[in-house]
Amino acid sequence: MKVGANLKKLLLIEDDCFMREMVTMVLESENFEVVGAETGAEALRLLQECAGCDAVIADMYLPDTDGLELFEQINAIYPEAMFVMLSSETDQKIVSKADSLGIKYIFKDENFAESIVTTLQTVSK
Repeated sequence: MKVGANLKKLLLIEDDCFMREMVTMVLESENFEVVGAETGAEALRLLQECAGCDAVIADMYLPDTDGLELFEQINAIYPEAMFVMLSSETDQKIVSKADSLGIKYIFKDENFAESIVTTLQTVSK
């Protein structure tokens, strides 16, 4: 994870088109460069094409994988990238597993967009 670095280039992996567009709008308004993906396979392809990114924000449940499995794949290639899980999943086993892997876990609640920005800005300082 790029602690102390300026996180600017983000990969957002979200299968819900409306959610992906909304989060992208919020992040771009905070001067982040955002690339969106709908599936884990698309995300891995985009990461290779653009030679990585500073942070990955992923939904827990995607059409072709889950966020924890995707983290392991991305972390093996880009261990320096910050990984943020964005999910409505409240199962404590999953949340604990994410936390033990060093994943920032943000619940999709009424303040999730603000939570994402705060998390990214905190790490960027």
